[in-house]
Amino acid sequence: METFGKKLSELRKQMGLSQEQLAIDLNISQSSISNYESGVTKPDTDILQKMAEYFKVPVAYFFSDEKTIFYTNENNGGNIGNFNNSTFNIVSEKLIELYERRIKDLEEEIQNLKRK
Repeated sequence: METFGKKLSELRKQMGLSQEQLAIDLNISQSSISNYESGVTKPDTDILQKMAEYFKVPVAYFFSDEKTIFYTNENNGGNIGNFNNSTFNIVSEKLIELYERRIKDLEEEIQNLKRK
């Protein structure tokens, strides 16, 4: 299975973008892009959604085994590719995991702010 970072790198390169240019376009740091591509870190759900919108691919693309981009009407493909139920289940589980982690992080941040 291709990693999230590898897919991000491939999309970026297909568009002829440097890590720095992509970072500017997404309003994040270049080191974040580098860390995502190398697998050091994963983006939070907000950044993940922003990337999907930027590249005009579904969020699921980053987590699928497919090597093709799943086109939507917005990027002129008109279809969503060859997803099956197991792909959606895997994607759903990954998204739930990301959201749960983000909620936990936000709850910790709230607690830290209350202590100040």
